[in-house]
Amino acid sequence: MRAKRHLLVIDPIAFTGGSKIATENILRLLNSEQIRITILTTDTDSWHWPHLKRVRLFEPQWLSRQEQGIPYFLRHLLIALQLILTRLRLGRLDIAMGASGPGVDLALYLLKPVLGFRLVQLIHGPVACSRTIARCLRAANEVHYLKSAGASLISALHTLAPTPLELTTPHFQVMQNGLPDHAWPSRCQSERPVIFWAASLLKWKGLETLLDALKLIEKETRPDTHICYIRPQKNPLPISDAPVTIDAVYWHENPAHLDKIRATANIFVSTSHHEPFGLSILEAMAAGHCVLIPADDAYWDRTLENNINCIKYTPGDAMDLANKLRSLSCDMERVRQLGNSAAKTARHYRAETRYATIKNSLQGKTTAQEKGQTSPANTENIS
Repeated sequence: MRAKRHLLVIDPIAFTGGSKIATENILRLLNSEQIRITILTTDTDSWHWPHLKRVRLFEPQWLSRQEQGIPYFLRHLLIALQLILTRLRLGRLDIAMGASGPGVDLALYLLKPVLGFRLVQLIHGPVACSRTIARCLRAANEVHYLKSAGASLISALHTLAPTPLELTTPHFQVMQNGLPDHAWPSRCQSERPVIFWAASLLKWKGLETLLDALKLIEKETRPDTHICYIRPQKNPLPISDAPVTIDAVYWHENPAHLDKIRATANIFVSTSHHEPFGLSILEAMAAGHCVLIPADDAYWDRTLENNINCIKYTPGDAMDLANKLRSLSCDMERVRQLGNSAAKTARHYRAETRYATIKNSLQGKTTAQEKGQTSPANTENIS
């Protein structure tokens, strides 16, 4: 009997987020009879599929916050050491996946020439403009990136090449997120207006905009609001305060029954600043929510149509958001219509279709690179 291929995924991020959910949705599409999966992670609670073997990644708190200079490289050398130990314990690594971005998954690139695995990089947001990142992008066997991150990838690659580079080779593939059938959101209620917000407390998620908007709505007419949030751990970025006492606002920290809470609402508010994709927006659409998004030229602003399958408001403008929430809360028929239209759009985002290219690659179907078309740049070591 042919031995299973071994896929290792590295996850140095200490809290749950959309990128981890998207990564697990990809992994769940793989045939567990053909491939075994190990997750080396600082947060074992983020991963739920029983076919995943979770191995805890140790990082001292002071070191996990380092993002530049010698401490940054020491951090990834420590992660690389743990990767080697995992290799010794669990056997040969056929494929390694970076689930966040080259700057976070650097240890894989340090070990690629030593352990000889194929390296697949997922990129869920913009990358930093640095020569180290550029070398990683060129060293990976495959890079699957959200379209919104494309400009940052080109900027990083320009640090190594004086002439413009395009992401048109098979080495780079645009990634489109989707929702799996097993986790398709439950249909929301449509009897009375209830607002829903779900994200981490990172400042760029813009929670304050929603809270300021709610305060501008009279207490007597303010719809019930459910705020589901994740508090980032070991993260140097600024975060918002939560919970905050506001009438008719209910707070849920990392709730186990997110789907049930979302189903009790029907108006989803996104306040993120230039969200690279917004998986929570897609989930709300699939549940039949009327979604409110900032008109900020981000993915969903470019994809959805105002007053057709969403409502758009001026980014960061609490008054504009409050006015639109006030209007919607008095017009449930409009909420239902926009929610139904959003749900139809969401049906085009099924994981089985959106992740097919990545799934086929991980399960060993031949890629252009493996046929001998690999660019010399893809063999470059990181230094």
